[in-house]
Amino acid sequence: MTNEVETQELFARHPLIPRMVRAGLESVCWRQDRYATGGIVESDERVDEGRKLYWPWCWPRTFIVEPLLAAGLNERVRRFLLFWERCQRPDGSWLHCYDIRDYREYPGWAETDNVGYMLWHIYQYVTACHDEEFLSDHWSMVERASKFLQSQFDERWDMIRGVEEAEVPECGRMSIRYSLHINLICSMGLACAAHLARQMHKEPLAEQWDQLSDRIQTKGIEQRLWDVRENVFAFGITEEGRRVTAPVLWMTLMPHFLSHRWNDRIDGTLAYLDRKLYDKDDKIRRTYWPYDYSPVLVPGQPLDNRYSGMGVWVGGLPVLIAVCLKAGRLDKADEQLKIVTALTHPGNLLIPEHVNTLHPGRVGRYSVYPEPYYHVDSGNLLHLSFFLTLIARYSPSWLKQASGTETLAKATAGSHAE
Repeated sequence: MTNEVETQELFARHPLIPRMVRAGLESVCWRQDRYATGGIVESDERVDEGRKLYWPWCWPRTFIVEPLLAAGLNERVRRFLLFWERCQRPDGSWLHCYDIRDYREYPGWAETDNVGYMLWHIYQYVTACHDEEFLSDHWSMVERASKFLQSQFDERWDMIRGVEEAEVPECGRMSIRYSLHINLICSMGLACAAHLARQMHKEPLAEQWDQLSDRIQTKGIEQRLWDVRENVFAFGITEEGRRVTAPVLWMTLMPHFLSHRWNDRIDGTLAYLDRKLYDKDDKIRRTYWPYDYSPVLVPGQPLDNRYSGMGVWVGGLPVLIAVCLKAGRLDKADEQLKIVTALTHPGNLLIPEHVNTLHPGRVGRYSVYPEPYYHVDSGNLLHLSFFLTLIARYSPSWLKQASGTETLAKATAGSHAE
């Protein structure tokens, strides 16, 4: 585990990072203040040529709560949670994403991991702010979400069932119903709910949720998803119990970003992703793809994934950097910080989601690196939140400083424009 002194020395070698923190926090506040609902829209139209690529939508799984709390912007988090309370379905779940203006559901499916994420958000806010009044007033949001997760638990596999948002080039759309990502997130969410239940003096519920969280982790994930041959946690298992191991940086590494624990199995998972996804791109070396794109590079094979972001996954690198810091891998963290700062657009300082290196795709004017417009989804809130969460965990003073700047004050001056 990297200590604080080592981390601060590492970050100090990258002078662009404090400017990126200020720009990122300003962008988040500007987006929230444009709408009366308190939600935070995914796109910053000022940096994506006005396309509003992800407008008017907001995702429950964004990681922005932790950095906003680290910045001392507690009221913004409270407003954000109230937005999500209005979006919650009667059964306690949340769908894919929601209209920032009027809470309307985006047509899609109930993504079970969103429920785990929301319980985590609520826990973070209540714990950081000691806002027991908020917890009491909005307890039904916690209880309904937790009971929804209980309803999705499958005794056969000791895990929660859910549909995963992933398409892997070599596997296509995978029929995963019990994934690592969903179950780690939901196990964590249930543990958070148990903690909140104890604050509400609801010990029987707390015991139920704690026991279910532990069962998912120890019996479901540790016993059913560990791939001994590859020394990695599998992507998940199908409805029939077939285990699928696949290198997917988002779904395989992301859950371990959330917890503070480290062990040999997580270390093995990181090593597996190094083998499968690291230094595979001949245009941008010594960094990571989100998927193993090797099959689509075979001569004569079609590029099955038509998404414009096919290439290096810059927006996900803060997740990998945080995991490397937990593992004490300072050299790898430093290497990836250099990639992040080199590929963040100097004009807006907002980390892009992808850099397109493999094909033009179908979105706007994006073309293959290093031509213009190769920064895909610059300013995407989810990926910006990964970066700001990295800062919240390893250099929170930068967020505190940024929250008091004149730039941020200007961002919040005009509100509810749309």
